[in-house]
Amino acid sequence: MIISNDFELRRFIPNVMSTVEGEGSLYEKIEPYMGLVEASLSDIFIGPEMLANPRSMPEALRNAASVYVANEAFRMAVPSLDLVLTPNGFGIVNNQNVVPASKERIERLMFSLAQMRDKAVSTMVIALADIDGYAETPQGEWFSSSLFLPLAGHLSGLVDPEKPMWDEYLRIRNIAEPLENEAADEFISPELMTRLRAAPFEKGSGYARLAGRVRRVIARAIPGAPLDKRALTDLVNFIRENPDKYPEWHASRTAGLFDPPVFGNDYIARIVAGVDR
Repeated sequence: MIISNDFELRRFIPNVMSTVEGEGSLYEKIEPYMGLVEASLSDIFIGPEMLANPRSMPEALRNAASVYVANEAFRMAVPSLDLVLTPNGFGIVNNQNVVPASKERIERLMFSLAQMRDKAVSTMVIALADIDGYAETPQGEWFSSSLFLPLAGHLSGLVDPEKPMWDEYLRIRNIAEPLENEAADEFISPELMTRLRAAPFEKGSGYARLAGRVRRVIARAIPGAPLDKRALTDLVNFIRENPDKYPEWHASRTAGLFDPPVFGNDYIARIVAGVDR
């Protein structure tokens, strides 16, 4: 496991729990949840090969992954940490010295743990983007199939600050997907959109600036407004003026939508004669 003992675990979570004499360690209490979270870490972010050898990770990535596992596992475990199963059903642990925390305090703790997890997610994505070949992994392909990443700069003004960022990211991504596809089909081209989505995972990408401009147009439509087709047309004009920078667009079928129409001689004659005016 990426975290192997209680000492390591406590390095990555808020200082919120003291071990009571005679009780098991925090690590023992949340270890089953850490296994579940590590599975999601592998499936969504880093893949099984990297998880199997965490010491091979860059330090920033390994630390962020540890924060992710510790805080998400703790968050999942919190609702059951003060419960005991008795012959008469579930009860709450209590004694003369310790009083169970209020619902409000528990909710604040849960949100704090989610915030720590979400900061770790952002750090992991940034670190993973610097790893050669990550975009070709199943996890990298998923992240590079959207213009939006779970980063503050991508989600500014779109997320509800009272909700966990990761949950909000998934919501925004689902809304953005058809908008991105519409913009691709009618303006940007699917071929160029693919390069723009992958730009954060390409070192020194020449597509990053255009990707940001397209992302901002999509972001304005996420609350429910229609796509700003005037802004997209302006972007198409910019792309047309730079054929060497964006060859994917110029070779696409979408580019044909913006070619000047070609009229035959009979049509021109009719225009001159005023027939089709």
